[in-house]
Amino acid sequence: MKRCRVVIFGCNRVSLEVARNLRERDWDLLLVSADPDCLKSAEAEGLAVREIDYTNDEELKALGLGDDVGVVFTLFEKDSRNVFLVISIRYLAPDIRIISLCQSEHSESKLRAAGVNKVIDPYKISGQRIHNMIKRPLVTEVIERTIFGDRRLGVMELEVEKGSFLDGRSLGELNLSIHYNLVLLGVVDRESGNEFIFATGNVDHRLGPEDVLVVIGPTREIERFEQDSRAKKTPSAGGEGEEGRP
Repeated sequence: MKRCRVVIFGCNRVSLEVARNLRERDWDLLLVSADPDCLKSAEAEGLAVREIDYTNDEELKALGLGDDVGVVFTLFEKDSRNVFLVISIRYLAPDIRIISLCQSEHSESKLRAAGVNKVIDPYKISGQRIHNMIKRPLVTEVIERTIFGDRRLGVMELEVEKGSFLDGRSLGELNLSIHYNLVLLGVVDRESGNEFIFATGNVDHRLGPEDVLVVIGPTREIERFEQDSRAKKTPSAGGEGEEGRP
């Protein structure tokens, strides 16, 4: 399946791990930094790299932002660098998807104001995992083993497109475990202020445009479901949509 190109800014432990995981899932990616030594190490791992001055708009444009590059990660360890870069990227490519790393609550609000689509807060993530280990140790252990311990599995957020076979269907009708070998965690309901509705709850939510499904499963099945999700009619059990393929 053809994917848009991804550019990762910053060369550090977080950015390298993101790059490795995306590469294993066959994303076309480029790691960008002003640190030649780190880039040299990354290139030795087989990653595509480029040394640029991220404060130079002309060098940013040359990366293809908003053209063949559809997703950008800004993963500098300093919040000020990420905020500055996000402002520049959003100015150059208004519709590009930006995912950024932050180190504090105040920085998160600044990043969102600058135009970030998603903020990664490592402290919140770590804190939630610690809480889960204390409150639900068995569940956490199972999740760690089956999801984070197996790189063949992945987590996907899929936005419902207007007019697709998902539009207007209830969660109970999807049967993802049968047709795609996927586990449905829940859905982000746009109409109710981005409330997350768990699939195991008592609410059989009816999907609408821009709702976001969250699923876990084998990468290949995730990709098949993502492709089928754009069909205008319900895909067959084999995953091929009847019409409406992009």
